Amino acid sequence: MRKAFQIGLMALFLCSGTLAGAHSLWFNMDGRHWGVGKPVTLELGWGHKFPKDAEMKKGMLNEVFALAPDGKKIPLKQISKTAFQFVPPEEGVYVISGNVHPGFVSKTTKGYKMGPKSSFEQVLSCFHYDLRGKTYLYVGDPAKMPVQAVKDPLEIIPMENPLGLKQGADFPIKVLFNGKPLAGATVKATYAGFSDQPGTFAVTVKTDPKGVAGVGLAEKGQWFLSVTHEIPYHDKKECDTQKYNATITFGVK
Repeated sequence: MRKAFQIGLMALFLCSGTLAGAHSLWFNMDGRHWGVGKPVTLELGWGHKFPKDAEMKKGMLNEVFALAPDGKKIPLKQISKTAFQFVPPEEGVYVISGNVHPGFVSKTTKGYKMGPKSSFEQVLSCFHYDLRGKTYLYVGDPAKMPVQAVKDPLEIIPMENPLGLKQGADFPIKVLFNGKPLAGATVKATYAGFSDQPGTFAVTVKTDPKGVAGVGLAEKGQWFLSVTHEIPYHDKKECDTQKYNATITFGVK
């Protein structure tokens, strides 16, 4: 079973023809404003094409949860391979967050292998991945601003309430790495229907010295923002690079 899981995971990473652009995790949701006690269904997105691409293999997903206004983590109920349900217990802004099990990918002279480079011979390169995504759910007063950070290693923080975004707006966001502003980070953004080609984005901007960037929202609909950051892996005997990817999804009126 473990071997089948590794083969399936490798297939997902290789389906784009390159390991240079790791997969992303995101959430699709019909609407952002809900009532207390009313079930909300969210669809998990995975791959290189927003809003729908590949189906995540069983065993890859680590956790999906709602971060309540009081900071409590509430697990979401999985109702299908790609759908989750959440019943908000009180008013406020909930951060819906998810992540996959981290792992290693090594490029060897005999192809790509799942595992650190210390596990194989004639390894050309290796990266360790950390992939996360989030969105916001508003329950009750829609004017409240989502202020909570999930405190992921790499995170995109809205500096303006995503609920009120309209076509033509310049959406300000801040990128944090280990809780500190990340300067020079490349922020890639696209919207549903822009392109059916993998890894294609409508907007690309870089963060300033304070980790801030403005994303021009030229179209209505569902938007997807993605940031990838790489650093040297802490143990060169195990791997070369640590790769992080963080995403956020929201609607534009």
